[in-house]
Amino acid sequence: MALDSRSSVEINPGMGVPLDRILGLPIFSQSRVLAGSNGLGRMVTGVNIMEVPDIVNWVKPGQLLVTTGFAIRDNKEAQETLIPSLVQRGLAGICIKTRRYLVEVPPSMLYLADALDFPLVELPPDIGFADLIHDVLSAILQEQSAYLLQMLDAHSALMRIMIEGGGLQKIADTLAALVENTVCIVDLINDRRVYTCVDWQEAEIEALLTRVQEQLHPGEGMFLSQEDRKALVLEERTIGYFTMPLLVASECYGYICILETRRPLADSDIRILERLSVIAALEMARERSLREVEQRYANEFLNHLLSGRIEDEKLEIEHARKFGWDLTKNYVVALVWSAPPLKNRGKHLYNQEIRNRVLRELPAVMLAKGVQCLTGLRGEYLVVLVAMEEQGLNPRQVNELAKQKLRYAQEYLGWVFKGWQIRIGLGRFYPGIKGLQQSYQEAKQALRLGENIPAYQGLIAFNDLGIYRFIYARDRDQEVQNYLQETLGKLLEYDREKNTELIRTLQVFFQHHGNLKKVSEALFTHYNTILYRLERIKEISGFDLDSPEDRFNLEVALKLLSGCNK
Repeated sequence: MALDSRSSVEINPGMGVPLDRILGLPIFSQSRVLAGSNGLGRMVTGVNIMEVPDIVNWVKPGQLLVTTGFAIRDNKEAQETLIPSLVQRGLAGICIKTRRYLVEVPPSMLYLADALDFPLVELPPDIGFADLIHDVLSAILQEQSAYLLQMLDAHSALMRIMIEGGGLQKIADTLAALVENTVCIVDLINDRRVYTCVDWQEAEIEALLTRVQEQLHPGEGMFLSQEDRKALVLEERTIGYFTMPLLVASECYGYICILETRRPLADSDIRILERLSVIAALEMARERSLREVEQRYANEFLNHLLSGRIEDEKLEIEHARKFGWDLTKNYVVALVWSAPPLKNRGKHLYNQEIRNRVLRELPAVMLAKGVQCLTGLRGEYLVVLVAMEEQGLNPRQVNELAKQKLRYAQEYLGWVFKGWQIRIGLGRFYPGIKGLQQSYQEAKQALRLGENIPAYQGLIAFNDLGIYRFIYARDRDQEVQNYLQETLGKLLEYDREKNTELIRTLQVFFQHHGNLKKVSEALFTHYNTILYRLERIKEISGFDLDSPEDRFNLEVALKLLSGCNK
């Protein structure tokens, strides 16, 4: 792990481990709490490294600050203001490696740490910051994993209760029996709908509910009266109905609709509806909370796969099974960026529920097309891991196949996110779990570069960006090197190992505009040998000289190579 003078790492700012437990880790065995021991119950959610004077501007609540004291070694004022500033920012504590820049911790810092109950820990001079960060984050991750298992166990228990007679369906059945009419409960936040029919055929309930929804304008209040009764005419029969919004903290989670299919509702029936509506809202909130917890931990595990430290792939495969993910397969990473239309920008709950719906539905939609995928969220992006198990394909064929699979997702997303701006960035395929990280970085770069290229506003594959990658790149020199490796790397390696002249042949091919007779004469090589070399170039590089785009990319790469060798 490379660390600079202002490095910060955390897993989930919403959960941590008490500092006294963190200090019980073996890596802290030679450390001492010098002051602030009354604050050892503070929760640690991340680690930050301080080697610059303005670190206070970059810290976050819950972080454990680690430093050698370099930035404050000769600054008495900075020493006296550091501890109060960190307390104000809500940090968990500070660890100082002494005997290099600070022979000992200044007494003023010890006094302030004790006065403010802010733990100050002295680290031994031989401790490694990278090892310390790894062990602390591992402890936090283990805590979160244990919590996830606890939540999953709770979810299983609740599911058993629902199977044995709980949940929305039980509420609908109970309410229908009490009011002797047809009941429908619509759960908007969890995308569920249940109903219990009374004197109405189940086969015809959908038509009836469709008519109701056409006229549905639920009120904002939580109480009904007979004045809230509405009516519709269906096949010469007038049916009255009541709808009650299910509100939680002023947000509408769904509604209950009672259809007078047997008898008119009395005031007492409406009161029953009001009471049971609270239970229904709580059930929806419970289901939503469980789903969000599961999704949050699934997202954190996905973030770990895409940017964390992967040491044991077998262990990662076992962890993935807890989320129903099969990481024994190979995947390519795609990122979906979406933005709602202006009229929906302020509807945060509504917009989030649309994204949650995609997380739930997209794997099933893709599987129906014969494509397996995993989904999650990372920041503003929807992450889609597309399974790529096909054998014997070159990189260009793999890229085209991945784009073909993603077009199923693109079609579905266009339907769900109707009116939204949508872009999909696709990385290249790399086998194994560790390959996901490179594919992810490329997918992110494809999205970023695609913002400047109108032709790529839909599906943007990193493999198709060509020279656009270094035209818009922040680090152009690095991108040029990457481009050369991807286009000519295998040919250069082959020439070195086999003592061949494939690169030279390609250069002469372009110098003579593809005229093979002139190429043969210029290289003093038989015409058939030139044909053989060109075929080997296609096989090794994956680039087809019959393709104008491939020829362009190869010719640009040769010019860049020539420039780099000067």
